[in-house]
Parts: sequence; C-alpha cells; structure tokens
Amino acid sequence: MNKAIPSAALAGALMLLLGGCKNGVNNPELNQCAQQNYQCESSCNNSSIDDSMTNQVCVAQCQEVYNRCKKQAEKLGDTK
Repeated sequence: MNKAIPSAALAGALMLLLGGCKNGVNNPELNQCAQQNYQCESSCNNSSIDDSMTNQVCVAQCQEVYNRCKKQAEKLGDTK
C-alpha cells in the first residue's frame, strides 16, 4: 500500500502532463508543478526506504507543495 502512494502521484503527474496535450489545455505552470512533484517524490524515494515513515512524510510534503502549486497555476491559467 505504501508504494501505491508514490505510484499514484506519479500517475497523476503523468496524467496532468499528457492530459494537457490531449485536451488542448496549455498550462505550462501546471506542467511545471507536475514535474517538480515528480522530482520531489523521486528524491524522497532515493533518499529513504519506500515503506518508512520518513518516506511517507517526505512524499506527503511533496504533495502539499504540489497542491499549492497547482492552485496557483490554475489561478494563473484563469487570468490569461
């Protein structure tokens, strides 16, 4: 189950990246958020054991940063 969290986040990031291409939405800020989230979670996975509490906290922090980034990117997208 613990490995599903990073996998789900990776899938979500890829969906955002690919989804933007498929539906014609071009939001480079949102793509950047997804890329940063992927890099953050990869760093968590490389620096700690996947099933450890340290890894879970690290990934949770990545997701919090991603959610804030996404919210700002969506606001920027609405104003363009």
